[in-house]
Amino acid sequence: MKQYKKLLLKKLNEHGWELVAQDSDCDWWLEEYWTIRSTRANWGLELLVLFLVDPHYDGHLKHQGVWAVSVAHDMPIDRSDAERRLVLISIKSHFNQEVDILLDAINDYRNGDYQYGAYH
Repeated sequence: MKQYKKLLLKKLNEHGWELVAQDSDCDWWLEEYWTIRSTRANWGLELLVLFLVDPHYDGHLKHQGVWAVSVAHDMPIDRSDAERRLVLISIKSHFNQEVDILLDAINDYRNGDYQYGAYH
């Protein structure tokens, strides 16, 4: 597992989210996705964590082309749709800070305090 995924999983667990499923049988634009479940407030709420492949990546190993992580409440229909979901963060720089933005967004969503467009 890539280092950024290990960090993300660790932080998710610390914030009351558990990984319940992983799927890598995906379209070209999606390396894999995780299903996560809340273990705190709004117990049982499930979200999808999507690992997006750069549209300009032309390699054969999709995990090497991941550029961003998005979170959605249901499966997006395409890459564009995935980029407009609850939150979108880059893995390319300042990932530690970006992960905190992702956590703020999904924790606010879980608690009913989510504000679309407020997480940058």
